[in-house]
Amino acid sequence: MAADSTSISFQMVTLLEWIKLIGGIVGIVGGLTTISVVFFTRFLPWYRTKKDNRSLEKRFGADLYPIGVIEQATRYYIEPFCQSLDPSGGEEPRLVYGARENLFSAIDHHLYHPTEYRYLFLLADSGMGKTSFLLNYYTRNLRRRRMLNLELLPLGIPDVDERIARIKDKKDKVLFLDALDEDTLAIVDHVERLQTIMQLTRQFQKVLITCRTQFFPKDEEIPRETGIVKIGPKAAGEKAHYVFHKLYISPFTDQQVEKYLKKRYTIWQFKKRKKAADLVKKIPQLSVRPMLLAHIKDLVQPDLEIKYSFQLYEEMVEAWLDREEGIVEGIKKEPLRNFSECLALDLYFHRKERGAERVSKDKLAEIAQQFSIPLEDWQLTGRSLLNRDAIGNYKFAHRSIMEYLFVKRFLELPTQDRFKIAWTDQMKKFLQEILNVCNEQGKQPPDLTMVDLEGIGIFRFLPATLSDNEVKLMLKKHDFFDSDYNKTGKGFKHQYEAKNIKGDKVVFDHASNLMWQQSGSSNSIKYNAAKKYVEDLNKKGFASFKDWRLPTLEEAMSLMEPEKKKGNLYIDPVFDSNQRWIWTSDLKPGESRAAWYVYFINGFCSWDDFDYSYYVCVRAVRSRQSSTE
Repeated sequence: MAADSTSISFQMVTLLEWIKLIGGIVGIVGGLTTISVVFFTRFLPWYRTKKDNRSLEKRFGADLYPIGVIEQATRYYIEPFCQSLDPSGGEEPRLVYGARENLFSAIDHHLYHPTEYRYLFLLADSGMGKTSFLLNYYTRNLRRRRMLNLELLPLGIPDVDERIARIKDKKDKVLFLDALDEDTLAIVDHVERLQTIMQLTRQFQKVLITCRTQFFPKDEEIPRETGIVKIGPKAAGEKAHYVFHKLYISPFTDQQVEKYLKKRYTIWQFKKRKKAADLVKKIPQLSVRPMLLAHIKDLVQPDLEIKYSFQLYEEMVEAWLDREEGIVEGIKKEPLRNFSECLALDLYFHRKERGAERVSKDKLAEIAQQFSIPLEDWQLTGRSLLNRDAIGNYKFAHRSIMEYLFVKRFLELPTQDRFKIAWTDQMKKFLQEILNVCNEQGKQPPDLTMVDLEGIGIFRFLPATLSDNEVKLMLKKHDFFDSDYNKTGKGFKHQYEAKNIKGDKVVFDHASNLMWQQSGSSNSIKYNAAKKYVEDLNKKGFASFKDWRLPTLEEAMSLMEPEKKKGNLYIDPVFDSNQRWIWTSDLKPGESRAAWYVYFINGFCSWDDFDYSYYVCVRAVRSRQSSTE
């Protein structure tokens, strides 16, 4: 028995040693695996990008592409797709695809294989990554075994023609020409400029030219046929058109956006990555543009709080305009912004008579002239926030841009220049957010004359400390009836709708966009008990919601009717008459323990000590989040 025990003990020790040995090997392998992952996913791409940047800086210098442009183009680059159909031809660019393929592969095929057309146009809207593609393709070409003899020049530099002429051995080289829309001669006369470029580049093996999709102004030049674009006419005696092969850069997919954010923010920066992803969700239409997606790094800052979508639109539009101002001499962002905002008003107001939120090129100049905006014709079509559709009309890159600019401009219009028109749900969302910010920061809200307020919460919802004079001013401002302070007040015009939600009775006021308890606390209670009452409502999810609160004095006084109704109270009979007075969330200055309440028996508001004296009922309220609730 002893021998057997010793044998078993020895076997146990041996087994433990083997386990430790295997564990050590696994640990080493795991460590090596982690190092390998970090090396291949972080260090190697970082080193390659640094090496690429040095190559580009050495070849181009700051006079062709500034170091900042090179770094932004290469650091977090995601290879895009391309397509033969114009993605800006539909209302939503992400829904108009054509046959998609990898852009690098498509360009490889064009450059390495014989094709019908020696010239290729790569077209895309502003910020879609035309320059970034050229720089990244150039650096990738440097690393290839079968390397192309490739030259890259931006067309926006003054001596580009001389640089093209000085290139040697043209027949063995491929030429990339960046940004025809930034060429000052092309801006004046693009047909004549293309004739010159064709003459300068006729000896090159292949020529690729990038340009904005909407740059070509004539209807006959709009690329209706899949795969080609026609530019013309040429000089007398020659063929009617130049014909080029064409490709469009596709908008980013959701997967590409996610890939960019993972590349931009490491696993150790998960908080910033999550914040960036949340920002993208707020404005997905603009995130399809790599230039604007790259701008997210400026928004994910500790001292920059983006709470509402309208703030993100403003940051994105501002970045867009800053970029435009720096591209071509003579462009100033303020006239460009003014034009864009005025155009948003015009497009939306005249959408029915035009049959769409689009406008012809001739009308653009009329609008600029009407509003005395100093922009030349080429700036209106080529440098604005517009895209051109497949039949030659211009529209905003996405409808939500137009809606944001409409709201911004409308709120700045003098009262006499405003017009009555129904707003879209998105416009109302922007307005509600703007009003929320005014509420939160204690600022005066914008003038809401002629604004479509259907479904908009228009009363202050954050608690405040109000003096007697401030209350009197508030009552006058909203024309609330108060038997002491404002006897001539006509009261607020409600649109009540009573509902029963899972056994809980509520009242919607579609005019103020508030949801009220139909009744409230069954008894009068002290102020602290009132707050506890609301907490309990939220814990149990009264009417399926957990954001109930005490109303502000503005909200509570909006219920005050200018005359007595059913139950001999100054409140509409849609409400339970047991709550004859209700607490508010507003306090009284100078009185450390006093709060305002609304008294429906005699039709006034007042205040009193909420610890010792008064027992008042509660009627909770919540701000409706959407008109679909």
